[in-house]
Amino acid sequence: MQHVRKPAVIMLCLLLLTACWDRKEISDVNFIMGMGIDLIEDDTYRVTFQWAYPPQFSTEGAASSQEENTVFSIEADTIPLAMAKLTEISPRVPIFSHMELIALGEELLSKNAEDVINVIDREFEIRRTVNLVMVKGTAESMLRAETPFEKVEATGIKEIIQLSNRSSTFEKVNLNVFFNHETDPHSLSYIPIAELVSDTALHTTDSSESSWIKVERIAFLENYRLKRELSAREARAWLFVRGEVRDGTITQINTGNGKLVGRSIAQSTSKKLDKQKDQPSLTISVEEKVSIIDKPLAMSIVKMEEVLANSVKEQIEETIAKMQEENLDIFFIRSFIRHKDRKLWSEIKDEWEEVYPRLDFKVQVDIDIQHENALRNQIPE
Repeated sequence: MQHVRKPAVIMLCLLLLTACWDRKEISDVNFIMGMGIDLIEDDTYRVTFQWAYPPQFSTEGAASSQEENTVFSIEADTIPLAMAKLTEISPRVPIFSHMELIALGEELLSKNAEDVINVIDREFEIRRTVNLVMVKGTAESMLRAETPFEKVEATGIKEIIQLSNRSSTFEKVNLNVFFNHETDPHSLSYIPIAELVSDTALHTTDSSESSWIKVERIAFLENYRLKRELSAREARAWLFVRGEVRDGTITQINTGNGKLVGRSIAQSTSKKLDKQKDQPSLTISVEEKVSIIDKPLAMSIVKMEEVLANSVKEQIEETIAKMQEENLDIFFIRSFIRHKDRKLWSEIKDEWEEVYPRLDFKVQVDIDIQHENALRNQIPE
């Protein structure tokens, strides 16, 4: 019995002593946090990588003496070649699995980004949850700019996107969401727009010429190519139709007698499809619960609800009219009809380009004021 136990104990000890043969120490890897891609010529890309030096990489456990992040740009004919060239200057193995942001330059998206995005997804071993943004100008300039509180710009932009600000002018998009829309023949894909703004545009007191990063608005793509940029007003209307206006979103309306300011508590949207005389119609019903922050003197709750509802309705109707005129289905009406009424869709799908501009939209908006917590009553001018 003793002879049987000894080999078993030895084998158990050996198993406990084993380690992963391909394990990489954290101090041996280069975590790529963000990547920006610009098209500088027809067949040449400028790829910008950003990585970080976490304090724990120091062998002493103290903060590293090197700068906390590094941005490096490489020109190459292909994206994989740029990735390979990165190893020529990095003393650590580049790891892309923790990447937080992919920034695509405006010029690249104006031409066609299909090959670039597919190569990134296929070759870089990244998570499908990585955030995407379109950059007005160059992606390189974005990764070399500044974000408040963050040393790594890729992380700062990601956090701005995650917050999806209280202006409700954009929606975050990761690689998985982007591919879901791009691979749907009845849908346009979309990504938020990031741009650089000067400190003077932000009304800061600093007199330097530094630039800060701002995320606002939405860009729509068709077949990986930029199709249309929405204004902030159009983007808000788009979010209302989709029922995606964030809680806490602020709305301000100049009434002539003062400002009416409300904060969204909750928002939802429903759609109803109808077909009369062979012409389909769509009713969009928007409901929003609002808390009043500020209001003109003596304006009743009923009047405030009316003013807010008319403002939302006007935004939506204007945006729908523009999109019908341009024949752009940014509201994914094709997909809605296809899922709601397959028989109707089979009748109109071959003529959708003619049907959509003539589609009868009816917009209904109901505003329910939950709280009248006005900070002050404005005196009429």
